Amino acid sequence: MAEQQTANPTEVEKGISIFLDVFRRADKNDDGFISWEEFVSYCADGVMGKEELQALFDDIDSHNTNNIDTEELCTYFAQHLGEFREVFSLLEDLNKKTTNVLYTTSKVYKESNRIDKFITRFIMREIIYQMSALQRPMEAASDILDTQAREERDDIKPLEVEDVIKKPSASGIVPGRVVRRAKRQVSAPGSLGEVVEWIEVNSGTGVMNSQVDRLSKLIDRLERKVNFDGFRDEEVIHGEDDTLLLVNREFTVTQDKLDEFQANLRAYVDVTQGFRGCLNVSVRDLRDSNTFSLYEIWTSEEKQAQNCDNEAFKTLMDQASEQSKNSMKIPGSWWKREI
Repeated sequence: MAEQQTANPTEVEKGISIFLDVFRRADKNDDGFISWEEFVSYCADGVMGKEELQALFDDIDSHNTNNIDTEELCTYFAQHLGEFREVFSLLEDLNKKTTNVLYTTSKVYKESNRIDKFITRFIMREIIYQMSALQRPMEAASDILDTQAREERDDIKPLEVEDVIKKPSASGIVPGRVVRRAKRQVSAPGSLGEVVEWIEVNSGTGVMNSQVDRLSKLIDRLERKVNFDGFRDEEVIHGEDDTLLLVNREFTVTQDKLDEFQANLRAYVDVTQGFRGCLNVSVRDLRDSNTFSLYEIWTSEEKQAQNCDNEAFKTLMDQASEQSKNSMKIPGSWWKREI
């Protein structure tokens, strides 16, 4: 088999380096190439059929080696980016600039006065909101394009990952592989590695590498053996163990209000994620049932009740034809506990 050449990440033109990150995520076994199985695992979208994905794989595999390397991946998509090339280029600049600003902020925030700290937090929340505002129309457009693609060729059976890849057995786990991938990504120029190297040079410490080494020991233990037996018996001092509130809401929506409900649900999630006291909010969409499950974790019932006063919540409640709510308190140590 002909020897494959891997592109030098530093030589990848601007707007294309994002595909180096795509490659690292798709290369599940960390061997430096994307196999057909890894390609399907990463690219199968519930729309494309097996023959279509196989043809795409063969087009990208210009070396005809039944594997895809970084050079092939970057070269292929560089020819098809169109106007998205400028978007990717801007994202690279934004990524670097944001990292630099966060690093600088971390150095001065602690010594700032309370007004300056408030302004910093306020600005960061606004940045998150603006990014979310960009994400929503992109998600909506992506959903519409997926639907159109399914409808235009309903004779094609979408390729599912399970059709190609068998679930690996526990004996197939290779201890240390997860951390080797983490270390390789840390050292990769142009992505996280560039940021870490910059931080290390300016701070004079190897914090990231020490954290990765620490994580290596923990993950190796988990990969070798995971014990599902037994239970955790905790003793706590009465009054010193704080609790968190877990809230679950179930919504059933009529078909004619589905699109409007989904838009209002996204708006509610955006508002709730930025609300002080909310530790987590997530949504599960039960396919083909018009039913949604909303999960929230709050620091207190008071904070959760305050959040129910916002307009986004009231609008969301008005859209559902049926709804139910369940809540329970859980020990705060469960949320804070480290591995």
